[in-house]
Amino acid sequence: MSELFNLQNWTSIWGGVILIGLPILFAFATYIYRKRKPSGIGIIPPQIVRFLLVPFLAFHLILQKIIGLSSDEIIIKISLTIITIILISFLFNAINYLFFSEKNILTKKEIIPRLGRDVLHIIFISIISACVLSNIWGLDLGNLLTALGVSSLVIGLALQEPLGNLFNGVSLLMANPFKKGDWISIGDEVGKVAEINWRSVKIHTRYNEQIIIPNNLLGKEKIKNLSRPNKTHAELLNFSFSYGDTPEKVKQVLLDVVLKNDKVLKNPAPVALTLSYDDFAITYGLKLYVKDFQDIILLNDEIMTDIYLAAAANNLTMPYPRQELDIKITKPDTNT
Repeated sequence: MSELFNLQNWTSIWGGVILIGLPILFAFATYIYRKRKPSGIGIIPPQIVRFLLVPFLAFHLILQKIIGLSSDEIIIKISLTIITIILISFLFNAINYLFFSEKNILTKKEIIPRLGRDVLHIIFISIISACVLSNIWGLDLGNLLTALGVSSLVIGLALQEPLGNLFNGVSLLMANPFKKGDWISIGDEVGKVAEINWRSVKIHTRYNEQIIIPNNLLGKEKIKNLSRPNKTHAELLNFSFSYGDTPEKVKQVLLDVVLKNDKVLKNPAPVALTLSYDDFAITYGLKLYVKDFQDIILLNDEIMTDIYLAAAANNLTMPYPRQELDIKITKPDTNT
């Protein structure tokens, strides 16, 4: 009689969990989802709870706690495995959003690139999967690892290119030559890093183009980070003026123009330089500093336009290349 009483108590408790606890959990997840939906950020964890975790958890509790199926039943093992996978996904997405994403609660900017999070995700899933296979399904992990060791050689040969991209990506992650948001130059391409994943790096150019560079190629190219050691970027613009214009006057005009531009930093100060004496003009350099590399194109346009106008206003000559040809006309010999 006491056993029956205890069984009824436990059935009532688990029935309460199913009828009251799970709907509360569903309602709470719905509230969080609707709260975050306008921003589109952090909505995946509550969606997992609403449409995956709550239904499967209710199904499992009904089978095992209400109906009374044994934990050795196949359907119980399957449901428990699915719930474990859902919990892994929920925990990973929640931790990623709270601590590692661009909107994390610690720094409000990305801490670990997507590639790093993917690697951690794979390691996390592998460990949990091993625990599930061992504890729920009772598999011998020693034999399983032996089988994987034999087959990994064949898999490695078949997937040389993807694995090469993966390992080069991990190497880049460890070396940390750049991060998301940095301006980099790779070969002939210049762009802002938009994403770092297991296969490639995506950059957005100044012309609103997206370029995907495989990690294998990155390992062979020289990478120039234009945002380090800091975002301040130096630019050298070249101008040619006539030999009839004194260097002192030309340099003063160049500096007067550049100091009027708000995009140019006053510290470090811009510098005007005499670079070379060429065939038809003297070449001057104007070295200036900007706060961010992405301002360079518009700044160059403004500076070069203002220099042209200032040269005309100050009677400076900007000569164009000339060639002098000596033409010799030879009269035909009439005696032959």
